[in-house]
Amino acid sequence: MSEFLLNANPRELGSQSSLTGIRTGNRVPGVVYNKHQESKPIELDYNELAKVLSVAGTSSLVTLKLSGKETKVIVRECQYDPMSGRLSHVDFLAIDDKQIITTEVPLVFVGTSKAVREKGAKLNLKLERVTVKCLPADLPIKIEVDVSTLDDLGQAIYIKDLPVGDKVVILSDPNDPVVDVTEPKKMQAAEVVAPVATAVEGEAAVTPEGEAAAKAGEAKAEETKA
Repeated sequence: MSEFLLNANPRELGSQSSLTGIRTGNRVPGVVYNKHQESKPIELDYNELAKVLSVAGTSSLVTLKLSGKETKVIVRECQYDPMSGRLSHVDFLAIDDKQIITTEVPLVFVGTSKAVREKGAKLNLKLERVTVKCLPADLPIKIEVDVSTLDDLGQAIYIKDLPVGDKVVILSDPNDPVVDVTEPKKMQAAEVVAPVATAVEGEAAVTPEGEAAAKAGEAKAEETKA
């Protein structure tokens, strides 16, 4: 588990123009909420928030400093401007250390598959993230998937194989594949085969064009004799 620190300021709910003013001032509007209280509108520094999000994602605890108080939160949702791609809004869920939380954790694939290295297999990543349920203290930042165990074609690593321990529950079918190795589909180019005339051993091959020319020559010779 790793904790990150973010400074936030209270924000008054207002018009769209006020939100635009916040964003043009290199700040990001957001909210903090939990199951027992109304959401609190906040604003944060864009660069500070982007830096923390790039590492923390949705699987790390973040300490949010707001109005002199510190609250532990996790990122629930991020919104981005469809035109510029800039972060435009963020939702935080305030958490209780003794309350089980549900969130997504990224999968990190490590190692090299022998089937890929020596047999030319294709590595197929089926999942990038999984949803887990656990206490905040047990929340993993990431789950490593060691693909070096995949030695042969057709092998796979499943949800049930992920190393999360008994304090973390993955909310997916344990028999769902996470990654597998298969034989790559080979692109077969269409082959254009030119017709080849076969010849009896000891004789020259004769094409239709050659045969026609020979008959024309024979006819001309008959006319000369006549």
